[in-house]
Amino acid sequence: MPQKIKRRGPSVFHKKKTGPLKVAVWVVLCGILVTVGFFSAKYLTEHAGPPVEGGEPASTTTTTGEGASPTGADPTEPTSTTTEPSAVSPGQPASTADGKGIHAFYLPVSALKQTAALDALLDEAAAAGFNAAVFDLKDENGVLHYASQTEDALTAGAAAEDAFRLEELQVLIQHMKDRGVTPIPRLYAFKDRTAPSGLTSARIGIKGEPGWMWLDNSKDAGGKPWLNPYSTDAHRYITGLAQELKTAGFDTLILDGVQFPNQTSQAYYGAGELTSLSKDAVLAKFVTDLTAAVNGDGSCTVMLSMPGLSAFSDETAPFGGNPLTFGAAGMCPNLSPATLGNTLNFGDEKLNSPATLPYDAVRLSMKQIDLRLKLLQDARVPFVCPWLQAYDYSTAQIKEELRALTEENSEASYILYNSGGTYDFAGLK
Repeated sequence: MPQKIKRRGPSVFHKKKTGPLKVAVWVVLCGILVTVGFFSAKYLTEHAGPPVEGGEPASTTTTTGEGASPTGADPTEPTSTTTEPSAVSPGQPASTADGKGIHAFYLPVSALKQTAALDALLDEAAAAGFNAAVFDLKDENGVLHYASQTEDALTAGAAAEDAFRLEELQVLIQHMKDRGVTPIPRLYAFKDRTAPSGLTSARIGIKGEPGWMWLDNSKDAGGKPWLNPYSTDAHRYITGLAQELKTAGFDTLILDGVQFPNQTSQAYYGAGELTSLSKDAVLAKFVTDLTAAVNGDGSCTVMLSMPGLSAFSDETAPFGGNPLTFGAAGMCPNLSPATLGNTLNFGDEKLNSPATLPYDAVRLSMKQIDLRLKLLQDARVPFVCPWLQAYDYSTAQIKEELRALTEENSEASYILYNSGGTYDFAGLK
């Protein structure tokens, strides 16, 4: 809302004669003030803290990303001058409360079970300045990689045969923290082809046949069921998992798959208490309610993962709106250049083949996201911890991504993604 401009009335100045003695006193006082001001400025300059980021955007031009699928090149995703990741001493895990300086990398769950190899990897990562590791405890197929004891999880029957027991998970959490690496589990929410078979009340049905299980394509073409974003039972299932993991000792969680299917023909969402809400409203309610359930005491940060193009372009149909507005404390847009389509535009800049230009692809993507965040109310602005591409890229190309992200903000957070969990930590040091 425009602020009212307060205008002053006319000023009236009266001239008074000033005696010689008063003039002399004023000259002496001014000299003292100038001297004090000079040395004060000198002290502040020499002892100043780090500069504070801020100010207005350089451009307010609408930006777009064209010609890409939100899923990107890797289905589980999410020599020039280089800027190295800020060094973090071993034994100093990341603090995600304010989103500053999270330097994470993705690991497959299988890597967590190879103790000796895991220890060596964690030590090498910590020595290179990485302080967090992300892994899936509910993957994009809906499979649970820990043996949840919630009633909904037991009904769903979604746990893998080799799933971690809760007590094993607690040992792993402490072990990773002791080596200077914060463990961050990722949970896929409604993108789930496993739980709908057991949790029949939480799945998407078919119009005209609500008791049947809807698929996002024909069965012959690999169609998959989904959990229903309008189902309170689906909300309860995922929130229960998050609460259980918080109790186990995790202080940060990433939600993914908080969306509707890309196509929803013949999908039936029921007639429950949430179906009057728009798509973006029901997804925002889910994120907000889950955050309140696990972070009521401020001890567990919730981040939301999404395709990069859904965060800064018009590819928002599965979300009903921009997921940056869903209320999570942190946002993890996938800025892997291979997922950003054929062209990126920002103002007068046009970038063709973003995958071949990692520095410019990440730089332009972050500019677009920053512009959108500036439109949010201050209390709702999340921190950004993007996924960066570490597959099909050389170490030099990964450093180009990091340079784009950190050259204006040395405390920028990020997650390197390689589905195999292979990284050249020595080269990235």
